[in-house]
Amino acid sequence: MKGLRNFARILILFPALAVSCASFADSDAGETVTKRGNIDDDYYSAGGVVDIDAVVAGDVIVAGGELYIGHLIEGDVIAAGGTLKIRGEIKDDIRASGGDLNIDAIIGDDLAAAGGSITLSPGVTVGGDAWLAGGEVHIAGTILGNLKVTGGDIRLSGTVHGDVELEGGEIQILDSARIDGELTYKSPRQATTGADAVISGGITHQPVDWDYADRGYGLVFSITLMVAAVLFYLFFPHYTLVSVKRIGSDPWSSLGLGFIFVVATPLVAFILMLIVLGLWVGLSMLALYCVALLSGFLIACFFVAERGARLIKQDISSRGRRLISVIVVIFVLGLIQMIPFLGGLILFLLLLLGLGAGLIQLRYVYRPAESGS
Repeated sequence: MKGLRNFARILILFPALAVSCASFADSDAGETVTKRGNIDDDYYSAGGVVDIDAVVAGDVIVAGGELYIGHLIEGDVIAAGGTLKIRGEIKDDIRASGGDLNIDAIIGDDLAAAGGSITLSPGVTVGGDAWLAGGEVHIAGTILGNLKVTGGDIRLSGTVHGDVELEGGEIQILDSARIDGELTYKSPRQATTGADAVISGGITHQPVDWDYADRGYGLVFSITLMVAAVLFYLFFPHYTLVSVKRIGSDPWSSLGLGFIFVVATPLVAFILMLIVLGLWVGLSMLALYCVALLSGFLIACFFVAERGARLIKQDISSRGRRLISVIVVIFVLGLIQMIPFLGGLILFLLLLLGLGAGLIQLRYVYRPAESGS
């Protein structure tokens, strides 16, 4: 039940994914992406370093290692990466995930963020509600709505005009904090509250055993899969689509090959590792095995997205629609896997299908080079 509640929160945080962004009118990708000036529609980007300092009339959807987003965004910001710095004015929602998030922006509506470290600077204003999950979370800005935080170390020094719900290992309410509503928190110990902190509503403390691994990381992992799906399709669009078709045209072969690969590869790798000369070969095989599993699962997600779109008679032929649909599928599959036994079985079968189809398709990818040699 705890996992189901956590994933239900994810679905609440990301409802716009199912309906936003009909297509991406402007997009870039590369090792380093820099965007300036005016963009009259949605903007989509992925890269090692992405620096957006522009006026964007629509949404911004971006993934990469280092992300810098700012100036004026008329729509939503959906971002995931290693390091994120968001500044300027975002007139709608922000949904972000990463290792290190630093937000210094005026946000017109809601904020949902997950990461290793999350910092809301004193200049932040969130027009709606805020949901945050991270290892370290520091809120120094102003939240006009309600605030919900899950984190290992939580520090609140800003202003919240609504209610505050906190769940963490260490909770500090600093002197400059102001809460107009009620404060409810779950923690192994009482929160440290500054003498000058203002809490207008009541204070409720529920002592709990704290295990962050069962709370914040579910959200981070789901969004990490989202980033992987975006990048995978961006760099291998043709391979992704033909592998998806392979599942539909030859599901049993895909399922069988996927099963053989899952069972046999670790066994062969461990046998090689027992041989001194085969140690590095075995380790390399295990590394490739992990990459193959991830690729196979992502291919399966694209397959489910395509079949789901057919079922509800939606066109996802554009890159934007396809990516948004697969993001929705990832979150839905996350909910399905919470079903005892059946959920895990469904995901395992999808993994085998995608893995097998991807391996079969590799043969066709390299066939021209082999025939020409």
